[in-house]
Order: sequence, then structure tokens, then C-alpha cells
Amino acid sequence: MPSNFDAKNERNLIEYIATLCGFSRLSSALPGQNMYPPYLFVGAFSVLDLAVLQVYVHLTGGTHILLDTPNTAAGYAALILGVYGVRYMSNGYEEALAALRAQDRVDAAEISQFHQIFSWRTKVVVYVLAVVVLYANTILNVGVPNRVTAFNLLFTWEFVFLPVMVEFAFTYCGIHFLLPRRIKKTEFNLFFYDPRNMGGFAAVGHLLKRSYYIYTAGLLLFFLLVYGPVLLSVDGYVPGLFELVFFSAAWFVGLLSIAYSMYTIHQLMSAQKERRIRELEAELHQAIENPYDINNSKVVDQDKLDDARRRLKEVRDTRVYPATFTMWSQIAISVLLPQLLQLTVQTAI
Repeated sequence: MPSNFDAKNERNLIEYIATLCGFSRLSSALPGQNMYPPYLFVGAFSVLDLAVLQVYVHLTGGTHILLDTPNTAAGYAALILGVYGVRYMSNGYEEALAALRAQDRVDAAEISQFHQIFSWRTKVVVYVLAVVVLYANTILNVGVPNRVTAFNLLFTWEFVFLPVMVEFAFTYCGIHFLLPRRIKKTEFNLFFYDPRNMGGFAAVGHLLKRSYYIYTAGLLLFFLLVYGPVLLSVDGYVPGLFELVFFSAAWFVGLLSIAYSMYTIHQLMSAQKERRIRELEAELHQAIENPYDINNSKVVDQDKLDDARRRLKEVRDTRVYPATFTMWSQIAISVLLPQLLQLTVQTAI
């Protein structure tokens, strides 16, 4: 089994705020197996908003948000997906580096770059700036018409939704832009005896692929949030320019991320595989006299020839990411589906 890898400098913004709000203690106090505190955190505030505050609005003459705009449910689903995605990517990051045996193969001077996905300071600075912008927009432009809206605009968005969005964005970008670059810089050699025939990079490839699927699922939920009224045939509804631009920009970032990460890993694996083949080709030349004349060639070192052939088979059997047509197809569908849906609905408006 590969040794465990610990991203010991990695700090999670969602976990940090959930702990500040007491959900780590609540998780420990609950009977049975401890539930991940951020799930309790986002779940509690979602229930508070939908089952308490919105019910109060409905009973006092307003309309429950899910009755008025059912597509809003996609936003709460995206919130839970975001927490799941961050946890999956963080665990997958450590598992991928453990599968590469980074702890054993990289010296202390280089291993430190893998101890965190993204700088904690950068996350906090971006988060604080985003909070300031949201508060300024609420106070100067939107206003606070009632107490329920005040709770959503002055707390839920800043301290529930925003931490998930910021943490997910940084973790995802770290996985797809920083991790491949760090692996390439460190020059991990392929493990050509890998029983999976992936050179030891199977876990890295799975992490890149599945994290992109999660990103695409989030993009589809955003699509439902923006275009839900169109799909529900709400008269007079047209998505705003900001929503359209944001959706297209998010789709392009996803396309860029999966293209960059897969291309970087593909190039790294292909280059190393070709290098080893050339080295073994040189050994084959040394083991054969007159190698370019198949009729008159002569084996001068049978043991060396057999050993080179044995190693050459292991190298040639090693696949590089993306490795199969099925994998290519899955990635292509994930890339094209959100934009095709947007274009289809936009054309019908």
C-alpha cells in the first residue's frame, strides 16, 4: 500500500467557519458516527431559511420562495454539492499524491509545495474582499426591505454561500492548474510496473476527471437556477446579461481547466514514455549486430536482448491520460452539455 500523504498546511474555509459557529462541537455531540461539520452547517442554515423564515413569510402574506420560484432549490442543491466537491477534491488530492508516493520520492525542499492546495492567506483575502463587496452592494444598491431579506442578504450569503463558493473555486483551480504544474516541475518518473498500466498516475487522472464532473454538475445546477423560469414557462422572464455572461465565463473556465490539466499530464506521461522507449531502443541496438539488416542481423547478447524486450513491453503497455475512447467521450459530453443547453434555451426565448 502507498504511504499516506498529508496536506498538512491545507486549511478549509468552510470547515473554519463551521467550527466558529459551533458545528464541530455539535458533530461530536451527536450520537453515532460524526457527521462532517460543514454538512451540518449548510444543512442547518438551509433548513432555517426554507423551513422557518420562508414559512414565516408565507404565513404573513408573502409567498414561499420555492412556491414563487421553484428553481431556487437548485441553489441549495449546489451549496451541498459544493461542500461535497471540496471534501472530495481535498481527499482526492492527498490520495493522488499518496499513490504517486510523493512522500518517499520527493526531497524535503520540494515536498513542501504539495503540503497545501492553495494559500490560506489568499483564500481569506479574497473572501473578505467579496464580503465587503456584497455588503456594499446590499446597502448602496439593493436595500433591506424586511427582516427575512435582511437575514439572507446580511448573513446567509456572506457566511454560508460565499465560503463554499470561494473554497470550491480555489480548491478546483488548485487541482487543475497548480497540481499538474507541480507534478511536471518535480518530474515524477512513471511507474512502468503499475498493475493498472497507468504509470502510477491513475489516481491523479481520476481526480482531474471526477472533479471536472462535479464542476459540470454545479454548472448545470446554475443553469437550472438561471433558466428555471424559462423552463417553467414563466411569462415575461428573460435572464439578465450578468447571468448569461457569468454562465458562459464559468463554462469557459471549466473548459480551460480540464484542457490544461489533462494536456499537462498527458504531455508529461507521453514524454517520459517516449524517453524510456528510446533508451531501450539503444539497448536493443547494442544487443544486435547489424540491426538494420533483418536477414543478416545477429544477436550478440541474448540476455540483454531479452531483458530489454521485457522492459519495453512494460513501457509500451503503459497508457497515458486520457487513456480510452470512453474517457474521452465522457469528458467531451461534460464539456459540451452545459453550453448546448444554454444555446438551446436561449434560442427558444
